[in-house]
Amino acid sequence: MIAGALLLLMWLPQSPAPQAPSSPAPVSGTVVAQSTGAPLADVPVRLVELNRTVRTDARGRFAFDHVPPGTYTITVSTIGYIFVKRRFQLLADMTIDTTIPLAEGTGGYQDTVTVAADAARTADVGVSSSSELGSADLQALRGIAGDDPMRALQSLPGAVASDEFQAQFSVRGSAPRQVGVVIDGVATPLLLNEIRGRNDSGSIAMINSDVLDRAVLEAGARPERDGDWLGATAVFDVREGSHDRVQFRGAASGTSTSFVFEGPLGGGHHGSWLVSARKSYLGWLIQKIDPSIDSRVNFEDLQSKFAYDITPHQKLQLLVIGGNATYEQDQTSAANGLQNANSKGGLASLAWSYTAPKIILTERVSYVASTFRNIGLLDQELDRGREGQVIDRVDALWLLGGPWSVEAGGIAESQSQNAILRQYSTTGGLHVTAERDTDGDTTRGGGFAQLVWRTPKSGFVVGGRSSRDSLLQATTTRPWVLAERTVGPLTFRAGAGRTAQFEDIDVVKNAALPVAPERASGVDLGAEYRITRTLQFQITGYGRDETDALRLAAETRLVNGKIVNAPIFPSFESTLDGRSRGLELSLRRRATSGITGWISYAYAHTRYRDTLTHEQFDGDFDQRHTFNMFVQGRISDRTTVNAKLRVGSNVPIVGYFSGTASSLVLSDQRNLARLPTYARLDVRADRTFTFTHARMTLFLEIVNVLNRQNLRQTPGSVSTSLSALNFTQREVPFVPSIGVRIEF
Repeated sequence: MIAGALLLLMWLPQSPAPQAPSSPAPVSGTVVAQSTGAPLADVPVRLVELNRTVRTDARGRFAFDHVPPGTYTITVSTIGYIFVKRRFQLLADMTIDTTIPLAEGTGGYQDTVTVAADAARTADVGVSSSSELGSADLQALRGIAGDDPMRALQSLPGAVASDEFQAQFSVRGSAPRQVGVVIDGVATPLLLNEIRGRNDSGSIAMINSDVLDRAVLEAGARPERDGDWLGATAVFDVREGSHDRVQFRGAASGTSTSFVFEGPLGGGHHGSWLVSARKSYLGWLIQKIDPSIDSRVNFEDLQSKFAYDITPHQKLQLLVIGGNATYEQDQTSAANGLQNANSKGGLASLAWSYTAPKIILTERVSYVASTFRNIGLLDQELDRGREGQVIDRVDALWLLGGPWSVEAGGIAESQSQNAILRQYSTTGGLHVTAERDTDGDTTRGGGFAQLVWRTPKSGFVVGGRSSRDSLLQATTTRPWVLAERTVGPLTFRAGAGRTAQFEDIDVVKNAALPVAPERASGVDLGAEYRITRTLQFQITGYGRDETDALRLAAETRLVNGKIVNAPIFPSFESTLDGRSRGLELSLRRRATSGITGWISYAYAHTRYRDTLTHEQFDGDFDQRHTFNMFVQGRISDRTTVNAKLRVGSNVPIVGYFSGTASSLVLSDQRNLARLPTYARLDVRADRTFTFTHARMTLFLEIVNVLNRQNLRQTPGSVSTSLSALNFTQREVPFVPSIGVRIEF
């Protein structure tokens, strides 16, 4: 399978496109990719009123001969790019020669083209482990069953995600809580449709992939612009609506429905608006396919963005996101089993930006909030809580002339949290036996600055960040240095830096011992070899050392042959020192035709030592071997097929266990047992049909084609014979889904 995939990636189809007429024509133009400016060949261009269609040549050119004066409509439709409709008037003895930029995926039409060289100049220098997904990639990878851009990132090189019910993932052995999530410059973990207060119910990102312009995953040493966390950074950019005309895009499948409305704002089209909504019923479908899965998670959410150019140099943007998740379980324990749960969350963010030839200034004020409530079988309130964040962020970029620039920014943030967790007993009637009430707040402030030197062949960055948390009464300072050099087809990258993470309010308030910020130091060394213009091979080695990492203060375990049970409510302590070492390999092809995608392999080992107990054990998210592959084939301008394969040696069954998943027993050593090897293959096909003023896309996706019985960890119980029962659960079975998308 691997050898076949390698051949697919290196296959470069050479089917020539029909040539446009070379003589002057009254209506002609060029179709290019909006993101790179590269010409797009073999793209159908239709002159609607005359019912004539031509295809672009190898230079992206098209032409219509013998067009009489009049008002006409041109439509451009090719799979993987937006559907474009342009109106124009042709006068007598007049010629029109236009450039039509096509945004990939579901982006909005714009009259401007971003040239690849200009885009590359703004990329981070020396970041050796950075992967970017454009809108089309997100559409192909999100999965119509889950429709989740976070799950799209799970397939990138180095990402580890063996729990299919969770949107979060691990990178290089770091816990998912240590991966920072940034949406349009707002860093917050609250924008997930998930059931809070419980860790085994599932989650999905609170954002529709249809409204995203791109997603980026950065691991290892990098500039710390956005906030304070120990591990990788996942960045999502919400696109603006169409500045050209009002558009509608609606989709319905066996697992969800969604729609996107967008259009220009103001008489002079100086702004745009975009509104999107989704509703999922995946939980219902999975239960119908596999009745043994008796729990269901469903959600609905809304995203909107408004942008307006106040002046040629100033812009305002308003982003609003809201979501509601529900959970139901048919069979559960009477006292403390979760039967129904509800979680709501949202974001409101107002941004102002000023752009001049030598400076870019941005200020963003945001409010993020989340509430949850969990109900038991006897209608008892198990848990409830709320969280809130108010964030003010300012960023600036100065171009100093030549290869030099300076970037700086600051964040001021206020957080509050309140949560009540209860434990019940039904002995002698339902009553509360234990309760934890957490109420607290904190303020955080931080800033960064970096000096950048960049030429077409080389680059160097030196910078640092300092942050303070009022609850911990702690300040952290972290430097970084990054460099890269291109020699012929080879680009070498190196980076070193430190990161830090302040713990959540509930962790600090309920800690068994005083908690310190988690800290890490890391080094990356990488090289990229450009085999052809579209095919690249990359290798990266890394090392990371951690101090004061967080762990559970007490877990159910075996001590001197006797069972010692964990406390009712968990508490944490920052007593771990650890190290992670690894190597990442990837082969990637990016092109506007033929086979595209990547194949990657990652080796990683993460090990910790408790400075109090002197225990040593593998990290909770230590997966030694990870293979991720995504291959997409463009069959024609109307049809694509793709396959996504993820294979991993899998992570430990977290806790004091030994044996295997099918015969698990309690132990006096931690993380000895592991979940069995994880493997999942998903396939998808898309077919478009273009009409006079609309386009329809039919899609078919099959999740877990091989119906492999992958396992995830769930809460269980330990018997008096030391057998650990019900600590694993089957994941998503074979799930087919068919749907349709309509664009006007």
